[in-house]
Amino acid sequence: MGFQNVVLILVLLCSLVDTNVSVEETSFRVEIEALKGFKGLISQDSVGVLSDWIDENHHCNWTGISCDPLSNRVVSISLLEKQLKGEISPFLGNISSLRVIDLTSNSFTGLIPSQLGRCLELNELVLYNNSLSGSIPRELGYLSNLQLLDLGENRLNGSIPDSICNCTSLEGLGVILNNLTGMIPSCIGNLANLQIFTAYTNKLDGSIPLSIGKLRNLQTLDLSQNQLSGVIPSEIGNLLELQYLQLMENKIGGNIPLELGRCEKLVSLNLYTNQLNGSIPSQLGDLLNLQMLRLYNNMLSSTIPPSLSKCKSLTRLGLSENELIGQIPPELGNLRSLESLTLHSNNLSGRIPASLMDLTNLTYFSLSFNSLEGEIPRNLGSLHNLKDLILSSNRFQGSVPSSITNCIHLENITLSYNRLTGQIPVGFGSMRNLTFFSVGANQMSGSIPEDLYNCTNLQTLDVGRNSFTGSLKRSIGSLFRLRRLHMHANYFSGSIPREIGNLSQLFSLELGRNKFSGLIPSEISKLSSLQGLALGENFLEGQIPEKISEAKQLVELQLQLNRLTGPIPDDLSKLEWLSYLDLHGNNLNGSIPRNLGNLSRLSKLDLSSNHLTGSIPETMLEAMKNMQIYMNLSNNVLSGSIPEELGGLEMVQALDMSNNNLSGSIPITLGGCKNLMLLDLSGNKLSNRIPAGIFSELDLLISLNLSANSLSGELPGDITTLEHLSSLDFSRNNISG
Repeated sequence: MGFQNVVLILVLLCSLVDTNVSVEETSFRVEIEALKGFKGLISQDSVGVLSDWIDENHHCNWTGISCDPLSNRVVSISLLEKQLKGEISPFLGNISSLRVIDLTSNSFTGLIPSQLGRCLELNELVLYNNSLSGSIPRELGYLSNLQLLDLGENRLNGSIPDSICNCTSLEGLGVILNNLTGMIPSCIGNLANLQIFTAYTNKLDGSIPLSIGKLRNLQTLDLSQNQLSGVIPSEIGNLLELQYLQLMENKIGGNIPLELGRCEKLVSLNLYTNQLNGSIPSQLGDLLNLQMLRLYNNMLSSTIPPSLSKCKSLTRLGLSENELIGQIPPELGNLRSLESLTLHSNNLSGRIPASLMDLTNLTYFSLSFNSLEGEIPRNLGSLHNLKDLILSSNRFQGSVPSSITNCIHLENITLSYNRLTGQIPVGFGSMRNLTFFSVGANQMSGSIPEDLYNCTNLQTLDVGRNSFTGSLKRSIGSLFRLRRLHMHANYFSGSIPREIGNLSQLFSLELGRNKFSGLIPSEISKLSSLQGLALGENFLEGQIPEKISEAKQLVELQLQLNRLTGPIPDDLSKLEWLSYLDLHGNNLNGSIPRNLGNLSRLSKLDLSSNHLTGSIPETMLEAMKNMQIYMNLSNNVLSGSIPEELGGLEMVQALDMSNNNLSGSIPITLGGCKNLMLLDLSGNKLSNRIPAGIFSELDLLISLNLSANSLSGELPGDITTLEHLSSLDFSRNNISG
């Protein structure tokens, strides 16, 4: 009997071994078939990553596959940045031993297979930076061992499923840069192990769940660039491990919670571009590790708390575009690590504290659009690392400190719209990186320092609206990167140098309201990028250069109030982008060129106060049907009748043809100018009756002047329908009624 029992036991053991081998073989076959199914849905493998996925090679040796060394079961599929295209096979759900799936930065499309919810051993599922679409499968909620889920930078839509709250092992959850909608699950607080939650750049809405305060291990929370509303829950103050809080670019309102001051490990706090109101909590000064605090573009209305000066690690402080009041706290001068300080667009008053000149690491300093006054500190030059200095639109007085020239790294100097006096300091020539220089709209005087023309990287030079004198030097031609040159409304004199033609990148040239004389240099024709040319209100003479038409990108051409003579060049009609042409107040003669009608984009045309003769070209009016603003041909010597084509200007708002020698009747087609608000035909030789019925069409008229003509008959009855009319003159005619 004993021998028979031993034999029976041996037979049973062999049977069990055979059964285990059979199970293992079956599992291997399932895994191999699943992997082959994955490969089968790859539509493009441009670098041959899967070329070794063949039967001749053991599947554990296939590229991207890792197996458990004891069981040989597949535990990892890692194929990041392999240029693969195709869909993710649902058969991966059959590999129950999988712990890692990482397909980062490929070109997978289609849906995330719901079958992945069967991979119960999965620790990491990373599908970041693909082109996956559809919703996040709720079946992923079965993955209770999942520690990292990254579905960012795809094309996913729908909401974040509530079932995700069952993945209580999660430490990292990323769904950034998708098209997700709906609310953040209210059960998010169940993920007690969560350290990183990033969901920026989606379309999530609703409030931030109160349960977020339960995530005691959270270090990073980034919900920026969504459509979240409501308030910042005070429960966030419970997140004592939090280092990065990013809620910017949402619609969050209410106050900044005082409890944020308890998050002492915070390094970055970004709440900008929301609808936050109330005060900046003084408790934020307790965040001693804070390096970045940006609250700009909200509706905060308090003073700046001096307690922020305790945040000695701050490198960026952005409080601009709010409604902050009071003075700049001198204590901010203690933030010696500060590299960027932006306080612009508030209601701040008082002076720039002298202590701010101790912030020697500052590279960006913006105080514009406030009510600051006094002088710019004399020792501004101590900020020797400055790249951007923006103090415009305040009430600063005194001169620009000469020490500014010590800031040799400056790229942007914006001091416009203040009350600055004195001269531009000599020494800017050492600023080789200077690209933007604006002192416009001040009370400065003197000449432009010669060394400013050594700043060959300048793209904008704005000295307009001051009292500068002297000439425009020929060395202006060395600023070959210049895109904007604004010197208008000063007392510059002399000729415009031909070297202006060297500024091939210029698109805006404003020299109007000065005392420039001589000819308009033909070299302006070389400015192929020029869009705006304003030379009006000078003493320029001679003819308008024919070659000006070679500046084909011109949108605005202003040559008014000079001493220009000769005819209007026919070639102006080649400026097909022109929308504003102002030649009024010169001594131009000849007729209006018919081919001006080619300027189909023209919205404003002013040829008034010249010596133009001949008739108004019908073809020009017919082609200008899109004119929207005004046409002024007054104070010339134009003759003939008013063309019927005038009625085709349906959108024009003002017409002035007064003080010419126009004759005949007022055309009945004038009623077609339905948007007309001002009409002046006075001082001509118009005769006959005023056409009946036209005023009922011109119901937007505010000013109407038909005086000093030879009109007769009765006043049209429909004149009473002009309910917006505030100025009316029919005098010196033969009108009755």
